[in-house]
Amino acid sequence: MNTRYRYLPGTILLTVIIMLSCIGLQGQTRLQKARELKEKYEYIAAIAMYKEYMQTGQLNTEEKRDLAGCYLLTGDTRSAEDWLGQVVSSGENTAEDVLHYAEVLKTNGKYAEAEVQYKSYGKLQPSMKEKSEQAVRSCEQALAWMGDPDYYELTNADMFNSENSDFGLIPFEGGYILTSDRKLKGRMYTTEDIYGWTGKPYLQLLYVHDKNGQKNYTEEIANLNNRYHNGPGVVDKNTWTIYYTRTKMVKLTKKPLNCDPTSWYDNSTTKDYVNRLEIYYSKYADGKWDQPTIFQYSDPKSYSVGHPALSPDGKIMYFISDMAGGYGGTDIYYCEKFTDGTWSSPKNAGNVINTAGREMFPYVGSDGTLYYSTDGIAGMGGLDLYYSKGSKDSWSAPQNMKYPFNSPKDDFSICFTGTGTGYLSSNREGGKGEDDIYSFMPSPPKTLVMTVVTKEKLDSNRVAILAGVNVQITDHENQAVTVTGGANQKYYATVDCNKEYVVKGTKEGYFTGEKVLTTSCTTRHDTVAVEVLLEKIVINKAIVLNNIYYDYDKWDIRPDAALELDKLVKILSENPGISIELGSHTDSRGKEKYNQTLSQKRAESAVAYIVSKGIASERITAKGYGESVPLNKCVDGVECTEEEYQLNRRTEFKVTSIGKK
Repeated sequence: MNTRYRYLPGTILLTVIIMLSCIGLQGQTRLQKARELKEKYEYIAAIAMYKEYMQTGQLNTEEKRDLAGCYLLTGDTRSAEDWLGQVVSSGENTAEDVLHYAEVLKTNGKYAEAEVQYKSYGKLQPSMKEKSEQAVRSCEQALAWMGDPDYYELTNADMFNSENSDFGLIPFEGGYILTSDRKLKGRMYTTEDIYGWTGKPYLQLLYVHDKNGQKNYTEEIANLNNRYHNGPGVVDKNTWTIYYTRTKMVKLTKKPLNCDPTSWYDNSTTKDYVNRLEIYYSKYADGKWDQPTIFQYSDPKSYSVGHPALSPDGKIMYFISDMAGGYGGTDIYYCEKFTDGTWSSPKNAGNVINTAGREMFPYVGSDGTLYYSTDGIAGMGGLDLYYSKGSKDSWSAPQNMKYPFNSPKDDFSICFTGTGTGYLSSNREGGKGEDDIYSFMPSPPKTLVMTVVTKEKLDSNRVAILAGVNVQITDHENQAVTVTGGANQKYYATVDCNKEYVVKGTKEGYFTGEKVLTTSCTTRHDTVAVEVLLEKIVINKAIVLNNIYYDYDKWDIRPDAALELDKLVKILSENPGISIELGSHTDSRGKEKYNQTLSQKRAESAVAYIVSKGIASERITAKGYGESVPLNKCVDGVECTEEEYQLNRRTEFKVTSIGKK
């Protein structure tokens, strides 16, 4: 849990994870000092004081919980895992300790271990069995997503990142605006410039650009930042206005109604001050920003508003708030812009996207798609990125963006710079700092695994697995592809993306089966399944060649008939061991002798065409049947429809013998 959590609205920051009970320290000054520091949100200093104490003493179970809480709130989930593990194994743990241990294991990507603890929690707390089972399923789903990732390349955008927190990148004027708590070169920092919670500077909006040949030169933005937290923001390019978040210290006048919804632990201790979020806006002109103006619905005495986002036309603002009447810790709200520049009253965006958890960091794409982060839906861990189609308070069911957009850690502040390209922020493992900015772009695979299954065609409706088939795969240049397998009639080959392949299956006594396809790499899956059907050769079984037409009283091969005869040429070429009879039939209209002669000439013409294509003449015989073999009632003296007559006017072939190929 990183800087963005320290910068949360309303009662959230007031009642953050403080795992202390009233324990008498009885002169243990270091422990007393550690507790005092923790209560003042100075977690880095509190951790140091706990470490000092442990040089001479040992922590009890409650104190270990406290230390784990400090580590969680400074983003050190590995150390938090160690201490919570000690709590769970102490014999003095509660069911809640087990749940919290499971959560931090999941956050650290240890899904299998987290599943064990979630199941244990369900047994210890039967009333929460459904929640524990849902958590187990989310771990299984996360592992599945990581095993079958989206085809995107996610890279740490090192040029934007420091050893501290950097997030919320947005393009602006040939450069970028980002939110960071880094220390800037040449600036002197006093104790008032340092945030006690983190021991680092307050968050500021910075501009990253190329200055005097210095790539990615970073500087403060005049007028936008005050002495406390600033950012993230969004720029309306229609009006050259930036809307962004600021925090304000507000003195409380009453005890908060709810404990921290971001925390696993309940602590409703009242403090004198609390951080609240506000939205400010500023216009850009002549190369500078004017003095910021507070958003009309900022009301830090009552609630927070922050993380603004804009529709493409700038007429709808989405933001998060913990104002009364929401569904959870923070919800997404929206306002509509009037022609005079003012905004309508805030409305909740609805329970399709808002949950009992926290919805944060909304962003609207150029097509109006809403992207945001939430921990209110069981995902990969921490904040997960989701997207939803719609507008205002009407949305489609949110879809998890899966891996690699999401990770076991927190993933948020997405921003698109092109089709499928852009940036997001994350505190995932392997980063340069606490929160880092990552670039993403489509990265489809270059190869796929082709899986071929061979089957026998039994009739028009039934097929069956066929064993002993020889499978061959060639590309459009007739280059052979290596085929492996064969067990269970499954064959495998590695093929290129976006390329045409011919897959053939041959077996003695069967017509060659063939499938022509072009591979695609636009889906999440890196395999393509192909089914090849073979048909058993039956001696003297008539097979109709469709669409063989002749002009009236003619036997010349028309171009459309040639296309169909080419298919028979292909069958004969692929099955060199067969010999066939090609038969031509007429309907019953006309004289019987005339029909017989016409059909014979047509059969001979078809055979001549096939032979001209390179098929040996001794493999094919022409046979004219005239009207002697009707397929229906349409014989001499019977009146029929044109469709019924057409059924009898046909060309067909039958295999007369099978030799060796």
